[in-house]
Amino acid sequence: MMLLSQTLGLSVVSAEDALPAGEVAGLGIDPRTRRITELYLKNAKSGDSVPWTQVRGMGPDAVIVDTAADDAGHSSSHSRAHKRLLGKRVLTEYGEDIGTLTELTFDPDTGTVGDLYIGRDQTPTPGSRLIGLGSYALVLGSGTPPGREADPTAGHDPYM
Repeated sequence: MMLLSQTLGLSVVSAEDALPAGEVAGLGIDPRTRRITELYLKNAKSGDSVPWTQVRGMGPDAVIVDTAADDAGHSSSHSRAHKRLLGKRVLTEYGEDIGTLTELTFDPDTGTVGDLYIGRDQTPTPGSRLIGLGSYALVLGSGTPPGREADPTAGHDPYM
């Protein structure tokens, strides 16, 4: 797993000619699939993003991309809300503000979101809870409304 904070600023290099294509400025994430859809670039030579399908490899020093693919120079029509994830407000599906996103992990091979780290306590929250992402906030599903936690005695007859 890689950390988003360690990915920001990495050099993006073309696999074909080994020339710099820009630097990672952010990630586009589809909350439905919980996968990275694209890399947003700064100091880019052409286009302002690279589709995840063009990422050949990602390591601690650089991201290697296939710039010869059909959608090279891709410029996304997606909202830039995804670009700045760190520091974004995090809400539950019940409207409770639970802090800000301080870190995110992802699989560099598949682009699958791993854990989300929220607030100062840095307790990992599974990325599978992500249900929405926009310019205002990241929304997490919890399955149970606050104050309505499952009753461990539900369905149990105390007289049996």
